[in-house]
Amino acid sequence: MRLTHREYVIALKEPFVSNTGVTTEVRQRVVETTWQGLRGLGTARGADPAELDACVPLLAGASPFALRSALDRLRCVGPATRSAVDMALHDLLGKATGQPLHRLLGLDGLPVEPTALSIGACPDDELVRQGRRLADWPVLKLKLTPQDDGSRVAVLRSVYDGRIRVDANGSWSPDRALSVAAELHRHGVELLEQPVAPGALDELQYVHERSPVPVFADEDCVGPEDVLRLRGRVSGINIKLARCGGLARAQEMLALARACGLRTMLGCKVESALGTTAMAQLSGLADHLDLDGPVGLLDDPFTGVRVDRGALTLPVAPGIGATPVHGHHGHHGKV
Repeated sequence: MRLTHREYVIALKEPFVSNTGVTTEVRQRVVETTWQGLRGLGTARGADPAELDACVPLLAGASPFALRSALDRLRCVGPATRSAVDMALHDLLGKATGQPLHRLLGLDGLPVEPTALSIGACPDDELVRQGRRLADWPVLKLKLTPQDDGSRVAVLRSVYDGRIRVDANGSWSPDRALSVAAELHRHGVELLEQPVAPGALDELQYVHERSPVPVFADEDCVGPEDVLRLRGRVSGINIKLARCGGLARAQEMLALARACGLRTMLGCKVESALGTTAMAQLSGLADHLDLDGPVGLLDDPFTGVRVDRGALTLPVAPGIGATPVHGHHGHHGKV
């Protein structure tokens, strides 16, 4: 099996603001594995080029049908790198069997929730404009910052009747989180992600036990071991591929969460359709979806899952089903 990788830089239609900063472009590494004339594609923001180079000898002689043993050899690499390779191997497995990945995993026929669409931090007049423009989306997710007291949710609710979620990105102290949660509850917010800084599970549990809005862990939920740590401390978890280490790990986390009585959300970063289409293959297993990654991109180098006002349509092509757009002119250099 051969492995190559390259970096893509993809511009956003407009800057996306959260309390972690302003995003105007996305850099992500795309991995290509080849096996018996088939090509598997994977990607992750944050995948390390040196780690990917180190994967090349580890995958010598690997087969998509021995995907788990191939992944076992990658214990030395970080989760983003592992995720990109895991995705490419799953893509190969689907192509080797001629089946879309969700069908190969036996997930056909499961109901798929609509995905939320995220709105970044912005002035109230811009929030009103976006709320009106997105009136026919069933679920919106509002990013809040440490300065927010929940009043921006009232602004959005004044023009939007659908379901609202809030992502705090670890913004508040526990008591401030509870006072904001009370305001969110007044406006029918259905869940609150990561109200306190990651790493303080007792504080997260304190908010969870007192909040009128269900609390989900986001940054505090990295891998399968975190699902067990979070049992009883939150209502649910957000799983992201580049963070957890790929589709195999994501499936393990989904099964663990169900056994632990935790609800699940599949999330993504602002990223191309390749990564979100891969995660969407597991969408029938999750309670909530946050797979709007490519929606704000100016020039996505891939096509894949279709998102129409929140409704997902998975591709029927074998594997992940994400296809490179011919003639894409984003900066990329083959390595």
